[in-house]
Amino acid sequence: MTLLILAASLILGPSLVPMDYPARLERAVASADADALRDLRGELGRPREIREPAALYTLAYVDWRLAGLLDGKQRKQLALEAQEALERLLEHRPGDAEALALLGSVYGMRITGWLSGMSLGRKAEAALREAADRAPDNPRVALQHGVSAFFSPRAFGGGLDRAETRLRHALDLFAREPGDRPWPDWGHVEAWACLGQVLAPKGDVPGARAAYTRALELEPDHLWVRDVLLPELD
Repeated sequence: MTLLILAASLILGPSLVPMDYPARLERAVASADADALRDLRGELGRPREIREPAALYTLAYVDWRLAGLLDGKQRKQLALEAQEALERLLEHRPGDAEALALLGSVYGMRITGWLSGMSLGRKAEAALREAADRAPDNPRVALQHGVSAFFSPRAFGGGLDRAETRLRHALDLFAREPGDRPWPDWGHVEAWACLGQVLAPKGDVPGARAAYTRALELEPDHLWVRDVLLPELD
């Protein structure tokens, strides 16, 4: 599928998802609306029947976002489904950097303790590193690499300084990304929000506030930034 076709519609099995699907998806993400994400997930069809790479990526993305709002068994099942979808995608397109980066994030989501961190952490870093090698100018790759550094111990390649460097690189790349880029085109708001989360514990409260303010300029209704992160600074 060419980018031009993908820009017009997402081919998901036998049906076409409307052109407004990515916009509706990002509104649901910004508002942390689990019910809307479930409905959007249902529009993709039965997970095991999806074959087209763009559809598999979209399913994994929706599962990943929805899992982030849930916990327990539901979170685990959605993360596993996202992993399976991305692994199926990569069987057809082994070098897909977008899929590799998202897979790294899904591996990270599945970490629940020291033992799982040892195995899944290595897998996450390997997937993110390969994605960065294959697509050094992809802002979503840089974003997810930065988020991984934020949550990883310094001994495992993480830390606030490394996270800040990667997130600022991601923001430079987002600034250069065309506004009409076809899906996937998510992440710009999250990059600013995550930068603020890195700056706040480093003591740069004005910098964190500026980062959150910029995120809200891009998406005024972003619930997490507006109602959680900004108030935490006061």
